[in-house]
Amino acid sequence: MIFHSGNVAVSRGRLRQAQSLMPMALVLLLANVAAASEFDLPALDEGKIRAAGIRKLAGKTIALYTDLPVGAEVEELPRVFDAAVAAWCQYFAVDAAKVAGWRIVGCVIGDRARFEGAGLCPASVPQFPHGYSSGSQLWLNEQPSGYYRRHLLLHEGTHCFMQRWLGGAGPPWYMEGMAELLGTHRWQDGRLTLGVMPLTKDEVPYWGRVKIVKDELAAGRGMSLIDVLRYDSRAHLRTEPYGWCWAAAAFFDQHPLTKEAFRALQADTSDWSVEFSKRFYDRLKDRWPEISEDWQLFVHEIDYGYDVARAAVVRKPAAALPVSGGSITVAADRGWQASGFRVQAGQEYRLTASGRFEIKSDGQHWPCEAGGVSIRYAGGHPLGMLLAVVGDLEGEPPAKTPLASPQPIGLAGTLQPERSGTLYLKINEPAGGLADNSGSLAVRLTPAP
Repeated sequence: MIFHSGNVAVSRGRLRQAQSLMPMALVLLLANVAAASEFDLPALDEGKIRAAGIRKLAGKTIALYTDLPVGAEVEELPRVFDAAVAAWCQYFAVDAAKVAGWRIVGCVIGDRARFEGAGLCPASVPQFPHGYSSGSQLWLNEQPSGYYRRHLLLHEGTHCFMQRWLGGAGPPWYMEGMAELLGTHRWQDGRLTLGVMPLTKDEVPYWGRVKIVKDELAAGRGMSLIDVLRYDSRAHLRTEPYGWCWAAAAFFDQHPLTKEAFRALQADTSDWSVEFSKRFYDRLKDRWPEISEDWQLFVHEIDYGYDVARAAVVRKPAAALPVSGGSITVAADRGWQASGFRVQAGQEYRLTASGRFEIKSDGQHWPCEAGGVSIRYAGGHPLGMLLAVVGDLEGEPPAKTPLASPQPIGLAGTLQPERSGTLYLKINEPAGGLADNSGSLAVRLTPAP
């Protein structure tokens, strides 16, 4: 597997470039000076700021300056940020006592000229469409929804926290993926939850990350995980990489094969080089074919509420099917599950299913059999219908995983695979609806005469 390095923009990048041009003692001296001053708070003229029509909203950690009209969703932003500090400490296992004295300055901007004139937005801050951060400061342009305004505050805040307390934020895919992952939140009744998978589009107005992935896939621009890991510092001049980095981070953070290795990366964030991604891949390479197939399935089926952990394919070694057939149990609360039997190309097989399970949908509990409930459909088939597919990770993988193109079986049906492989089964239910299902099916698989 080949990774390509890029120019990663980080606060100490110029010192790194200078190492070959200076004596090491001078490099270390300059690095220490930079580290000491990088997170200094700016000197501000509060009278000048007030005269510019900018007000200050004070929190425990953030002093937030804004020219936006007074409103509940604006006034509560410092409280949101304070809650995020506690959540970041927990996620990254940083001692909260160590962070207690941390202070930053933020701006939520309606009219940039006001902030420039008041000394809150110096010339070193580039023109940016949404948000920008550096050291102990962050800037946000006003957004079309209260949710997305909070999202950007948390996104840029994640950058600030990681740079300050983890010593860096890693290469572009990880830096932006973490900011997107921990910027995606739920703020309800004064309680903040980070790293959520939004349940509906209405919950996250103007966020649009799911739409980015869907639109890119429909346009034939789907990204493999390796493609995402290869992003360089120029990638995020476009919007689409934010969607892909969020998707990769959300997938890695919850998938049972990747979660431990992904969360261990937080100890390595001072390295923004290609070696960071290489080490991550090397730790997972023995399971990479499985991870890659599950990523394909995730991208193909991505939607609000997607449950990465429950949708992860349940694999197990496959044996030849006895002449007399075999029995399989299919759990209703999981995605694709290996039958444990290998079937042969061209051979016809019969499947019969028995048993009842329960699906919960829109607050309703639906007792269900393998034929599904025709009151609701998913993927063109009744909700709860038994589905089957033949897949195999051996040999050259297909361009598209067969798990994305299942065959409906229902209470009984036949299957004649075009290629040999393991039989996989599941009930027809979007990944976001698996968690509240209960029960299982008993499936009998026999070779046809």
